[in-house]
Amino acid sequence: MLRTKTLLSSLILILSFQHAFSQGQGNTPYSVFGYGELADPSAASQDMMGGTGASFANAFYVNLINPALLVKNRYAANLKYVAFDVGLRGNSRTITSANSTQFDLGMNLTHLSLTTPITQNWAMAVALRPYSMVDHKSSSQETIVGSQDEIVNYENSNTGGISRVSYVNSFRVLNDFYIGIEGAYNFGTITKDSSSYLFGLASTQLRNTSRYTLKGTSLKLGVAYQHKLSQKWRLNVGGSTEISSTLKGDLLKTFATYSDQGQGPTLATLPDTVGMTSISASTPAQFRAGVSLESPFKWVFAADYHTTRWSNHKALDKTAEAVLTNTEEYKFGIEWLPNSSSTKYLNQVFYRVGFATGNSPYFINNTQVKDSRFSFGMSLPMGFRNPSYVNLGMAVGTRGTTANNLIQEQYIRFSASMSLLSPWFIKPKID
Repeated sequence: MLRTKTLLSSLILILSFQHAFSQGQGNTPYSVFGYGELADPSAASQDMMGGTGASFANAFYVNLINPALLVKNRYAANLKYVAFDVGLRGNSRTITSANSTQFDLGMNLTHLSLTTPITQNWAMAVALRPYSMVDHKSSSQETIVGSQDEIVNYENSNTGGISRVSYVNSFRVLNDFYIGIEGAYNFGTITKDSSSYLFGLASTQLRNTSRYTLKGTSLKLGVAYQHKLSQKWRLNVGGSTEISSTLKGDLLKTFATYSDQGQGPTLATLPDTVGMTSISASTPAQFRAGVSLESPFKWVFAADYHTTRWSNHKALDKTAEAVLTNTEEYKFGIEWLPNSSSTKYLNQVFYRVGFATGNSPYFINNTQVKDSRFSFGMSLPMGFRNPSYVNLGMAVGTRGTTANNLIQEQYIRFSASMSLLSPWFIKPKID
């Protein structure tokens, strides 16, 4: 009964945090294009290793990068280990252009997932996580033509994103071969506001709002293979592909007047509907492939390749169509567990480092925006011989350049997650 209540509480928690996923990770101008910046599906344990995870997984966290690996190590010593995983990610950014610099900080939930092994060769999971995020605010001023001192303030706000609810099934079809399938429902709202008012006369503000509401389904497939090289070492290979899918919805455009008497803008007149149209877009196809050398519960050396095919997707608007281009990323990571059989706490800690580099999807002013980062972190057991872990990671990186009138972001990314594991469905023994 207690575990049933825990399961119901977990599902309620997943649904209640829907709003938290739509929040951004700090002000970034690159998120304004289309339906936003795609969220990385990696958990904190994988963030530490540069975002690798296409070919390997262990029992102490949930791998949502490759659905084929969900079943791996979920069944041990005749016990089925159910995993509840929750994570968050934050960014501290220094944004630099040719003539200005600003600092921004943001944080949001990255995932909520519940994984249940059905048999030794079958596991399934339900997860909620962001698919894309929009989070950018900017302001500018212009002098009215023909006047000497009348200045108009312009403010732009872009918020929202697309959330994803997914149902994953993972199978071990042979001793060392795994397959997986993930079906997902994508939904969300993106709001783009443009406001203007005279400098020094902010009591009246004119605001145009474009509200995009989108929804659709998607499919992701994964495979993985493990080859035993020796008594201690295994070679893993794996990959996943996400098929391009359609997003449909509505675009509502409104105009409203706001009044500001020093307490913040309040609605002065009811918004007028300028127009409402049906819209459609598509998600880009994605492909990941990875290889890793593993000494179970000791070492992992991993390398992944990831590409996103924006050139074949249907953009949400003309600007996104002109800017978004195909990406290629290369990711590398190392995992080390000092001594899995030791009684010392620090010997039960997982230590991880990683590096990732590649092209971001933004091609602006004839310049491809690049992104590189170094990452590290550790997974701390929640007590001796406790299979549950707290994962803490950090990444330091740079995206973009100030050349060609572009923007550079120097960021520190914080990742944290909690993986709660418990053996469920234990048959009682009667003496």
